[in-house]
Amino acid sequence: MTTPSGGPCPDCGVDNAADHNFCKHCGAPLVLLAPDGPLALNFAHRKRDRCLELLRTSPANPRVHFELGLAYYHLGDVGHATAAFQRVLALEPEYPHAHFHLALCHYRRGAMGECAAAARRALALNPQSAPAWFRLGLALFHLGRLAEAGDAFEHTLVTDPQYVIAWYHLGIIRERQDDPLAAIDCFERIVDTNPDDASAHYHLGICYERAGKDGLAMGELARALQLAPGDEAAASALQELQR
Repeated sequence: MTTPSGGPCPDCGVDNAADHNFCKHCGAPLVLLAPDGPLALNFAHRKRDRCLELLRTSPANPRVHFELGLAYYHLGDVGHATAAFQRVLALEPEYPHAHFHLALCHYRRGAMGECAAAARRALALNPQSAPAWFRLGLALFHLGRLAEAGDAFEHTLVTDPQYVIAWYHLGIIRERQDDPLAAIDCFERIVDTNPDDASAHYHLGICYERAGKDGLAMGELARALQLAPGDEAAASALQELQR
């Protein structure tokens, strides 16, 4: 059986309702698949087979190739998904969702340069796509281009202020850029939305310490340890402050 999971999408980061099985933005699966009844996988298998059947008579239908790409992507077959989305774009170059899903495929393959390029093409066609801005930010972050990644995450949040996960990545960037006050603003927004985010409390504590606010830093690190008792980094940082 499947258990609806909802929550942030593992691919684009968009929050979904608890009863959602697939992301409302990018279509990635959100369900927890039990070994005795993987219904979502069965659905993706059926969609793949149906699309392959349709393509025998309509080989130049970009929509069918797109649906085939989604099916392969949900099945974890990134190679065939990539080929399907590339076929969509050969048939219809201005298909923004195909560019975005191609970016997702490149990201899963670890091809960050190609991911960034595909995300930019998606944004050229739809500049209001928060998921595409976010994916561009992630790719640039992994490429070490922090300033550009920060700009992409800021665009994400301008486009969709509820895209909370972008605040986290933006906070990490500001922390690495030695701008603790800007980082504090980012992590405070996260804990305001999700008080049980141990990682955000940890980074908030580190940034408070760097900003000379030791009392606040100890409180945040203690909260991080309360939520994640095995966090050695938080325990070490708190011990240093208490000396």
